[in-house]
Amino acid sequence: MQFNIKRILYATDLGPHGPNVFRCAVSIAEKYGASINIVHVVEEPAILRNNIAERYISSSVMEGYRESTFDELIGEMKRRLEQFSQSTLESEESVQARVAEIKVLTGRPGRTILAEADRIDADCIVLGSRRYSGMSDMIIGSVARKVTLKSTRPVFLFPV
Repeated sequence: MQFNIKRILYATDLGPHGPNVFRCAVSIAEKYGASINIVHVVEEPAILRNNIAERYISSSVMEGYRESTFDELIGEMKRRLEQFSQSTLESEESVQARVAEIKVLTGRPGRTILAEADRIDADCIVLGSRRYSGMSDMIIGSVARKVTLKSTRPVFLFPV
């Protein structure tokens, strides 16, 4: 059986180790001539998600605030990801790898990453994984753990 990769979903939390994990995705893309789709998932802050603020602010004002704030946030994150990916590809002197799409989405990270992988029909998912002690991993959980447990496609985890 031959394994072929044409579409890679690289999921980033925009943490300090993101560039190293992205370089791994670029390396895989170079080997297979694959394109990379970048996704970052923003969770809506609990104070907005749970409507606590609506006790003090009208729902129409709150909705306008949500939309304008998230639009600005997502636009800025996407701009930074575009700059980051372009500079990384240039510094790696990448010939085969290319970024097909960059998306900043809102939702639960694990679920949203898996849904995006389904949407683009990714051949694999690349992401970093923090290491927790056994007890804290059980209590806190992690996006990488959720993605690997529920994914139907190969997941490349790089420890950070």
